[in-house]
Amino acid sequence: MIERTENKNNISYKDYGGRGITICDEWRNDFKKFYDWAMNNEYKEGLSIDRINVNGNYEPLNCRFASQLIQSQNQRLIMAINTSGYRGISYQKSRNKWMASISVKTKRIALGRYNTAIESAKAYDNYVIVNKLEHPINFS
Repeated sequence: MIERTENKNNISYKDYGGRGITICDEWRNDFKKFYDWAMNNEYKEGLSIDRINVNGNYEPLNCRFASQLIQSQNQRLIMAINTSGYRGISYQKSRNKWMASISVKTKRIALGRYNTAIESAKAYDNYVIVNKLEHPINFS
């Protein structure tokens, strides 16, 4: 965390400290407080710290321990080829509709076709929320 948020020479700095992401003073200034938090918040071998809100800081209410699979689903990036601007949304030219879909445990699930990208994105978000998935949503 410290390297990514504070060391400008770290390869990942641009995605963390360079975006203004910091470590709360409580953890930054007292490793024991971080350690105690970790031990009380499901730290296990094979998991690593993950920020729930990918644009938020490293702090107790925004962090958890998660597997690589969960972390790979919790990303801010939308692929450059994405024309909708929303996660899980694509345009079906043949039907003149926007399609919402999601991948859950390597299975692709179609969530429906909609007239607008925004309607599709809302359907995607609703599916994530109702099913309590770890995926990031389009609207907060």
